[in-house]
Amino acid sequence: MNVVETVMYHAKNHDLITTSHFLEMLELRQNGIVPDFDGICVLMATQSPIKIEEQTDDKFKLFYSIDEKYDLIIVIVCIIISPSKVRLITVHQQESKRRSGVNG
Repeated sequence: MNVVETVMYHAKNHDLITTSHFLEMLELRQNGIVPDFDGICVLMATQSPIKIEEQTDDKFKLFYSIDEKYDLIIVIVCIIISPSKVRLITVHQQESKRRSGVNG
């Protein structure tokens, strides 16, 4: 399995590992763009990220398009070897023009 398949598999089974930092940021940032934990599981189980930035060998920044203006950024640690694991590190919204490099 690759990163996207691993993330979708774990999100579908609701066995994503949350860190205390992730839960704090989720509570702090939850709004019309940043969903609750169940919403994040549904998003990650049903949509492939529109962009993935590898931070380190096992740490990734996943970009999900929420609407025309915003992306949802989820930083994860993904261990693909058996047994695979996905740990959620943080979550935040970002204007999509930052992803695409559009100035304005």
